[in-house]
Amino acid sequence: MIKHYFKITIRRLFKQKTYSLTSILGLTVGLTASILIFLWMLDELSVDRFHTKADRIYKVLINDLYADGRMETYEAPTVMIGQALRTDIPEMDEVVQTSWSEGMLVKSGDKKFIETGLYADPGLFSLFSFPISSGNKLRPLSHINSISISEKLANKLFNGDPIGRTLTIDQLGDFMVSSVFEDIPQHSSLRFDFVISFENWKKQNSWANHWRSGATQAFVTLKSESAFNATDSKVRKIIQTHCSDCNREAFLYPFSQLYLHGKFENGKNSGGRISQVILFGCIAGIILIMACFNFTNLATARASTRTKEIGVRKSVGAGRISIGIQFIGESLFISFISLYFAIILVSVFLPILNEITGKSLHLDYSNPVLVLSLMGITLLCGVLAGLYPAFYLSALNTWTVLKNSKVRLKGGSFRKGLIVTQFAVSVMLITGSIGIYRQLGYIFKMDLGFSKENIIVIPQKEGLSHNYAPFKADLQQIPTVKNVALVGSNVFQVPITTTDPVWPGKPENSSISFKVLRSDDGFIPTMHIKLIAGRNFYSNRADSSNYIINEKAMLAMGLIKQNVIGTKLEMWNGKGEIIGLTEDFINGNLHQGTEPLILMFTTTNGFNYYIKTIENANINQTLASIEAIAKKYSPDYPFEYSFLEGDYSKEYKTESVLGKLSLGFTVVAVIVCCLGLFGLATFAAEQRIKEIGVRKVLGASVSDIVILLSKELAGLVFMAILVAIPTAYYFLNKWLEDFAYRIDISWWVLVLAGMSALMIALLTVSFQAIKAAVSNPVKSVRRE
Repeated sequence: MIKHYFKITIRRLFKQKTYSLTSILGLTVGLTASILIFLWMLDELSVDRFHTKADRIYKVLINDLYADGRMETYEAPTVMIGQALRTDIPEMDEVVQTSWSEGMLVKSGDKKFIETGLYADPGLFSLFSFPISSGNKLRPLSHINSISISEKLANKLFNGDPIGRTLTIDQLGDFMVSSVFEDIPQHSSLRFDFVISFENWKKQNSWANHWRSGATQAFVTLKSESAFNATDSKVRKIIQTHCSDCNREAFLYPFSQLYLHGKFENGKNSGGRISQVILFGCIAGIILIMACFNFTNLATARASTRTKEIGVRKSVGAGRISIGIQFIGESLFISFISLYFAIILVSVFLPILNEITGKSLHLDYSNPVLVLSLMGITLLCGVLAGLYPAFYLSALNTWTVLKNSKVRLKGGSFRKGLIVTQFAVSVMLITGSIGIYRQLGYIFKMDLGFSKENIIVIPQKEGLSHNYAPFKADLQQIPTVKNVALVGSNVFQVPITTTDPVWPGKPENSSISFKVLRSDDGFIPTMHIKLIAGRNFYSNRADSSNYIINEKAMLAMGLIKQNVIGTKLEMWNGKGEIIGLTEDFINGNLHQGTEPLILMFTTTNGFNYYIKTIENANINQTLASIEAIAKKYSPDYPFEYSFLEGDYSKEYKTESVLGKLSLGFTVVAVIVCCLGLFGLATFAAEQRIKEIGVRKVLGASVSDIVILLSKELAGLVFMAILVAIPTAYYFLNKWLEDFAYRIDISWWVLVLAGMSALMIALLTVSFQAIKAAVSNPVKSVRRE
């Protein structure tokens, strides 16, 4: 019997080619998009979940409290907190303190590489699941001059067993390899190639030995999870216990949740990357539901033409169950064919998705969650598509179905509702994609208050820092170089903030926060920042304790342009005065806006050199000249560079990925809608073939027939537009509210999205309508 059903299914697929192709293609596209999104979601949800103690690990976060009630949350507690947690809170099981990862030069013989290193307490490998593959597994960091390296780094540096071998870390000295750990998994937010004792960091950073500093990371586990609330309360008081005038508190936050839920507002979690996971999860669900409903719609509509077949089968003894099994079996067969093609398409598109997202996604058939999800979705689609026609048609009276070759199935209003819903979703996605791309265009083209074009960025390295003046002078001798600046941090998001500045008239208990950017005299001319009043820094150290501020800082201090220059200002460089006032320029994420900023003069505390070149300079020759000079003063370090425009693009990589994914899956959603609409239009034309023939005999033109077949579906799409536009406006506006600098939602964006959907729908329906309209009416009437 199964063999017989299989033959019927194959025969019908080839006989009804348009229906078969539309059903398989629609479901294939929907499954492909859903699987791709599902793989991305699985990857996001698995970050930091591989640790054996994942549910027990907490990270110590800090809330900075301001006099006006504001609260800022960050992940960098003081170095002092580690020992205090161990001694003051007996509920602690393990406490591990680390630095932040940083690139360092590692040498062994004539081999040298810039690798990512981490200073950490010995308990790092016990707390986290970073398995030791060789060496001292009980004490991976056996003493202060020992080092644990990754398998990848061991293979790069040594031939043979690395245990007991010596390598050199520039500026730190020689270290003996005491252990080798397995390469860090892709799903880890902690990234490093080697680990050395945290005691080394303490020795180098004695400036941080106070409770107001914030430069490390701290991770803990508790002896009893049931005591979390009581323990967290103690942690919140620990800073005040040791520093009564510190306006901050520490607290515990689950480490495994931090990657997805890392955004805080006023000390409370307010989401994070999880919002993107939810968004794309909803998109995947919508696309899959649309594909499934299209499949079900087409299967249901097509089943109404098979009533005579059912009548004959029932007259020779076939029961409802066997007929139902046949319908469901045919739907399942199409579903699994679609799954087969979807897996092929996923393999094709995965490299593209990996390039967009920067991940290494792959189809892991050993993952039971993935396999069961794919099988479950496919079975659900097949069963849903075959269930309604199976039970409804198998219940029809045998005499009725033999007398009438066609039976009109119920559910026409439901199918129309699905068309409205699908196109409403498509219009919303089109609107969202247009809005996201316009916002991205605005971000990348907006006036930042400085020039980012034609600037080469090279990191400050050992050798360059000790030869600031000659290195800068040599760079300026390159014919294509206009200016050179030493800059202390990321200019797009200045990370250093403080409430320390003191000026005449500063209110007591002031909580005004200023960003601080260290730079030399080359920064303002290199970046084309406009000075409103005063002057730039002098090139010598005469301005080592003088400051330049922006307009927002002037207003925050209660000053005006007429009296700002010469105002006394005391900060980390000592007592000095304000010598310059600049226009406001972007110094923070565009989600936050421009903040009060103080420029401090430096020739030593810089992270990068900004090298401004002339327009249309030969970049390859310029880079070769810069590299030669850099090698002259820092021969051990490999030459590294980037372009400031590229660095700016990286700042908004998340938004760029969101835009590309939204556009891609919007196209998929529209394709799925059109396939469903095309299938239903085809079926509607076939159902009315005699009517069309009679109308043509009576004189109806081709345009009359096209309008007849198109107007109902076009009306449904127009209804979808009316539903979608206000909804799309609301959600796009909510997304844009997260930006301090944003576009306005123009009326033409909503109209364009609606008209695009309407034109796509009309083109889809018109193709089949024209085909039916130009057919020979004599053949149509005779066939009927």
